[in-house]
Amino acid sequence: NAVKFQIFKASKLYPKDKKMYKIFKKIELSQKQFIYFKKFADKINIPITCSAFDIESAKFLEKCNVKFHKIASSELSNYKLIDFISKTKKPIVLSTGMSDLEDVKKAVEICENNKNYNISILQCTSLYPPNHRSNNLNVLKAFQKNFIYPVGLSDHNLDNIPAITSVGLGARIFEKHFTLSKKMDGPDHFYALEPNEFKLYIKEIKNSLKCLGSEKKIFLIKERIQSRRKSMYFKRDMKKGEIINKKDIIYMRPPLGIMPNYINHIIKKKIKKNVKAKNPILYKDLK
Repeated sequence: NAVKFQIFKASKLYPKDKKMYKIFKKIELSQKQFIYFKKFADKINIPITCSAFDIESAKFLEKCNVKFHKIASSELSNYKLIDFISKTKKPIVLSTGMSDLEDVKKAVEICENNKNYNISILQCTSLYPPNHRSNNLNVLKAFQKNFIYPVGLSDHNLDNIPAITSVGLGARIFEKHFTLSKKMDGPDHFYALEPNEFKLYIKEIKNSLKCLGSEKKIFLIKERIQSRRKSMYFKRDMKKGEIINKKDIIYMRPPLGIMPNYINHIIKKKIKKNVKAKNPILYKDLK
């Protein structure tokens, strides 16, 4: 539903004599490149943004009129950046790796102090990749107890199990690394999803959402049709105004009518309309 890049200056993240500086310098996204991507995203009508790592980059994104902002886990304690971005009043997605609950509360507080309540909070484990136990998906419950905002998962896993599990815990926003090939040069490609994998990821999340269904426990129509249980049927043709008695009832499969344990609800009731024998007894047929 959206695409997100990262925009940063390697010189602001690492000293120039460090190995990580060389790695990040090599993968810097230029403003010119992002403008090109933004025009293309607008053309195909998909929201696009970047994780900004400094206010200068955030200002550039504002000039590009991005639809929303994403705070990377490493910047959750970058209060000046969060303050600046939250003042735009645009939706803000907070990733929470490298953090504890107090860090998250502080970031949310900054947004709320700027009257920006369009917040989403992603559980994240900043390991690349994490093992299953490190995901701590029950943190989603803590987020829902402490905040009123939508929750989700920033997912660095090698399989889809954590994403599917998090659906059942309330996650509705998912962030996943995407690549054209795991063999490409760069730090993130080996655990990112290639196109067919990403397609499956989305499909399985959507199917997980379908599985949640309703909180209301009901006897589904398809269950009734296939069920071995019995329900009450009319034993004979009956005319409008007749009173139904036990002798007028038979028990048959499938259970398309009122269940037998509710027989006392229908005895002595009048029939609203003419009914045929072996039709299921329904409340709408009775006065």
